[in-house]
Amino acid sequence: MSNLLDKELIVLQSNAQHYSDVFKELGQTMIDKGYANANYIEGLLEREANFPTGIQVETAGIALPHTDASFVKKSKIGLLVLENPVQFGMMGGDGEKVQVNIVFLLGCSEGNQHLLALQKVIELIQDADFVEKILSLESKNEAYELLSSNLTIQLEEEVK
Repeated sequence: MSNLLDKELIVLQSNAQHYSDVFKELGQTMIDKGYANANYIEGLLEREANFPTGIQVETAGIALPHTDASFVKKSKIGLLVLENPVQFGMMGGDGEKVQVNIVFLLGCSEGNQHLLALQKVIELIQDADFVEKILSLESKNEAYELLSSNLTIQLEEEVK
């Protein structure tokens, strides 16, 4: 069983209309479960405003929101798949926008975990088959297994 995953942080077919709705949906679960501080959502919003997290890959728009480790009590990775795309700013861009279908929330309590998680997710989302699997997920159990076998097992080995 993966320490970085929690099925309650997996949301499929979200009807969020704005990235702030995405942050509230995943962020509130992080707060409610004691994984993040009470001001975690504000931290996500502030970071997104200053350092957008949208990435366009071959088959989808993907966002990788995160905050400073000081907002996080226990490291977790969340997944949210949107029913309809939501606009995010382009990571490293100059005001460009990305229509995002998939959000990986990187809630890391240590800086080195954040960098490893970001690298691993960016590597994975370059694989069009993996992205298609994410988009076609039908259950939280299926999502949990996919993330566990492709992402968190390797991350947990690297941070030991």
